[in-house]
Amino acid sequence: MTTPISSLSKRERLFRLGYLLFGINLPEQDQSTSANSSLSTSSASELKKLVLRIFLAVAFALACVYLISSFEDFVSGFIDGWNMAGNADDLKFETWRMSQQLLLSLLAVMWFLTHNFLLKRAIAQTIARHDAERERANRLEITSTLQLLKAQIEPHFLFNTLGLVQHLAEPTAPQAAALTADLIQFLRATLESLRSDTISLEDDCKTCDAYLKIMQTRLPRRLSYAIDCEPRLQQFRLPSALLLTLVENAIKHGIEPAVDGGHINIVAHQVDQQVHITVIDTGLGFGDDIGHGLGLEHIRNRLALSYGDKAKLELEENEPRGVIARLVLPT
Repeated sequence: MTTPISSLSKRERLFRLGYLLFGINLPEQDQSTSANSSLSTSSASELKKLVLRIFLAVAFALACVYLISSFEDFVSGFIDGWNMAGNADDLKFETWRMSQQLLLSLLAVMWFLTHNFLLKRAIAQTIARHDAERERANRLEITSTLQLLKAQIEPHFLFNTLGLVQHLAEPTAPQAAALTADLIQFLRATLESLRSDTISLEDDCKTCDAYLKIMQTRLPRRLSYAIDCEPRLQQFRLPSALLLTLVENAIKHGIEPAVDGGHINIVAHQVDQQVHITVIDTGLGFGDDIGHGLGLEHIRNRLALSYGDKAKLELEENEPRGVIARLVLPT
């Protein structure tokens, strides 16, 4: 049962006023069990808000009690001063002193209420901002998980489909089946390299080998190639896609535009404390925009990001024609 207000003492009324102003109802004695159950299941954020409101309510109630007590002291002091004052000057001084005390009490309460209002609003904004950031992080995590699942499903379906095409083409179109096999190898190697920032030189050469086999089918009798990598450098790791970019650049700007095509030679060997990975083509050679393409700019940026000034990309003219592109990497 709710206790009637008329039966409450003055201090209990003040406490109830403070609770009502801050949006919290007084818990009833016969509802303590349900309140404890609700508190045990509430979130940490709601519990913090509840503790803050209780603290502010108690502080407000104490401030009201102090104000009323000060007012009572003022009235009592004024009456005592009136009765005990021997002359008019004593009465004026007592009245001035009590007025100052009452004014200071009012200012203190006003400052307290303003300060706690601003504090409550700042804490509420902080909690809201934290909740928004946590919700945004949860959404990003869910999105990343879905993208990862999608990235795992799509290649699986693609490889199965290409494998089926290869199987169906083998009896009647062996060349198409071989091309499909090379495409599967190239796509698989490319996807594997995209999952990591670095790749072993052995895997990078296998990716280039699969790519060049596909390009040989596309450019019959116009493209030949060779890959020569020192065995001790097979596990040497370098930023992914750098070597493939150089090979693609040699095909696009050197071999394809040449009427009679050309040859590509990939060589990797160690020189002192450096690894030299060189792509040599016998295509058209230097053009007007040589060295300024997006692919080469991407390579330079990757080298600067990964090695600083310890790595570089060198370009020079090949004799009698073509281009020599060399990656110089620290061991």
